[in-house]
Amino acid sequence: MNDWFDHAFRGLTVAVPKAEQLHLANVVHQCMEAKTRNYHTSFHVLGLCEGMQPIQVLAALFHDVVFYQVDGGFPACVSALLEQVTCHEPGLLRLREVVPEDQAMSLCLDIFGFHAGQRLSPRQGMNEFLSAVVAARLLHAHLSTSQLMAVVACIELTIPFRGPDAKGHTAAQRLAQRVQAAHARWASAQRASDPTFVKTTVTQAVDLANRDVTGFIEASPQYCLVNSMLLVEESMMPRAAAGKKSLQAYRSALLGMDNFLSHLNPAWVGQSFDGYPPGHEVMQMQATAERNISFVRDYLAAVLNIVAIIEALTKCAGISFPMALALIGMNDTSAARLPAPPARSTVRAGVHQLLKNGLADPASPGLQALPLVASIYAFLGQAGSQRTLQQAAQMFGGNLTPQAFLQNLDRSMLSAIIHLAALMDEAHKEAFMALEHRLYAVHVTN
Repeated sequence: MNDWFDHAFRGLTVAVPKAEQLHLANVVHQCMEAKTRNYHTSFHVLGLCEGMQPIQVLAALFHDVVFYQVDGGFPACVSALLEQVTCHEPGLLRLREVVPEDQAMSLCLDIFGFHAGQRLSPRQGMNEFLSAVVAARLLHAHLSTSQLMAVVACIELTIPFRGPDAKGHTAAQRLAQRVQAAHARWASAQRASDPTFVKTTVTQAVDLANRDVTGFIEASPQYCLVNSMLLVEESMMPRAAAGKKSLQAYRSALLGMDNFLSHLNPAWVGQSFDGYPPGHEVMQMQATAERNISFVRDYLAAVLNIVAIIEALTKCAGISFPMALALIGMNDTSAARLPAPPARSTVRAGVHQLLKNGLADPASPGLQALPLVASIYAFLGQAGSQRTLQQAAQMFGGNLTPQAFLQNLDRSMLSAIIHLAALMDEAHKEAFMALEHRLYAVHVTN
């Protein structure tokens, strides 16, 4: 990481002592390697730096140093830089008044369009803004005002998935307006109206923003899925750190990701500004995002179905099942106990392959094989998987009883799953077997 700071400062012809560069690198490293991080790590940040311009490199290094809801607060190494920025109120953060001499903070407010007293929201740029404040306060002694403004602008555009405003202006266009106004205020009078600065700055911001979401707009569905599952795991990290990792927490994280993706407009994933990237590339980004979102949601549906089945079984049996997460990851031999899929069952081949075999990639965290989930997905088929997920959602929402959910499933498939659960948890074998008898006794009677 220290090498990237050196690369950036050399590219900007800025002389920064090696000791200071090492300090900056240590700050970023400590933030990104917090135990609560699983996706927003040094691996992610350093991947963004490759091939970027010096301003973009500095922005990339700092853009995720604050991840308040995942880290459970401010990282210790930057808390002193942020303690006068916000005030804590029940369930939220609010921006404090800014002292006139705090140029770094004022510049960030101008570029982000934020104001004192504003309530901060993770979905509306809270983490990006606070990360930009850290960057501005640590870099303002080394960079010119214009350079610092450009770094902050690049961080601002990494706020993802924003649609046009009421006037039809995109996130990049709105940023350009604020950069123009801020440049007129902060830069020298000779350059206050320089349109080149605005276009160069926002174009670099577009490049970095698109690199930040490359898993959606450029990568294969498999790579997008790996990133999505890392985010699912990261959202569970605060609970895991508190010793609260459970099937329900896993279900909540999966549902959270699926709900987010269900509302994500593919047109809002990539950024563009003033003809850059070209129109055909923008269309390709949207098409790729749409394909990848669909792929990830199909995978999530398959996993959510087995989660729902296990959750319903434990509720109906009236037992706790500490091996629930282990059952989801059972090996090929156990998964083979399921009945063969119906002849007309069709699935999305790529999703089934990843469920069955996982993804081993030395250049990325990879993906665990879930043979049991693959077998259930193959048995249900693509259409059946979606129908089962709809019923699972009804059960999760309290509109369908766990027993009714189970009775709506194919008997031979569910029976095989019950027997696998009983095999794994010998202490509750009788409870599982009694449940199987009760489910179908009631079902036949009715």
